[in-house]
Amino acid sequence: MKKILNVGVVGLGRIGRNHLKEISSLPEQFKIVAGADHDPKRLNELCPKELSDAAKYASLDEMLKHPGLDMVTIGTRHPDHVPMAIKILKAGKIAVVEKPTATSVKEFDSMLAVAKKHPHKLFLRHNRRFEPAFVKVKELMDSGLIGEVQYIKLCRSVRFCRRNDWMTMPEFYGGLLSNWGPHLIDQALQLLESPVKDLWADIRHVVSIGKGDDHFKIILKSENNRLADIEVSGANAALPGREMEIIGSKGAICFEGGKISARYIDPCVTLKKLKPHPENPPLAYGNFEEQLYFVQSEFQLPEITQIVLWNHLYDEAVNHIPSPLKLEEGREVVRITEEAFKFCGMDPTSLIRKSADKSGKNTGKGKTK
Repeated sequence: MKKILNVGVVGLGRIGRNHLKEISSLPEQFKIVAGADHDPKRLNELCPKELSDAAKYASLDEMLKHPGLDMVTIGTRHPDHVPMAIKILKAGKIAVVEKPTATSVKEFDSMLAVAKKHPHKLFLRHNRRFEPAFVKVKELMDSGLIGEVQYIKLCRSVRFCRRNDWMTMPEFYGGLLSNWGPHLIDQALQLLESPVKDLWADIRHVVSIGKGDDHFKIILKSENNRLADIEVSGANAALPGREMEIIGSKGAICFEGGKISARYIDPCVTLKKLKPHPENPPLAYGNFEEQLYFVQSEFQLPEITQIVLWNHLYDEAVNHIPSPLKLEEGREVVRITEEAFKFCGMDPTSLIRKSADKSGKNTGKGKTK
């Protein structure tokens, strides 16, 4: 008989509700048995329907005592993620950590040290690794369709918004770099296919009410000389543009408006071995000894959902089949994020520490996203 994991969710805000919706769609693998939130309204009149028959608790500590609990997913504020994950692991449960998975490499390593004592029990929710467009673009890259990849552009415009919730506050590790950054940094690292050797960053606060960043650009150069340009803005009133653009030695791939297209040299064309001419060229630009033919194609998005993340989690936790979401890859996402802040002379963890000193130690309740 197939084992069903009993799941609890801590933090019943927007992210926690996403967890509940996704997990509840896999009843042969997971059963939602508990939910926890410090806010009584989230447990009662605003309680998600997926928790209608589940036990409800005011804190993680209380929920960890629930009989038969196997797994807890974390949907609370960013500074709570690692302390809660460590507590869950030490209780012998599976911990699923929402992004950002840590506020620093030091913090991530503290979680990793505990996870090594509890194999197959720590998982990172880098769910956009399984976005249909990303999966297809990577497939096309790997096929050699556009030749040797040179430049990768990943961009998101999250609208012009004077946002004013806690996710704009640096003392809670708020801002777009900590919120959207992990998604695109993780994707960029997969597309670079080589360790990062150089980084440049610009991180700005433009329009949000809180002082956290709402516009950033990060450029990564890898050891194989690919370049990744990552940009996210909550201060861009322009129309949405290309979310992905990959430039190679024989063409380019774009994702824009929900469609993937590519323009590339016809594979039937053989590139001649030519030398540059020192004399005057014809009165037109280009190569006057060669005629290239290009193919313009559109591609269907694969029928894949982010629920596949939970399938991989289940396979590793129950059957010990390694998940494609590696812990060391998650650590590198945290390292790149931290290095980007440092490049710009910023240290958000210092504000987190000051905020914690004012409010006291973590109570284990956790405020929601």
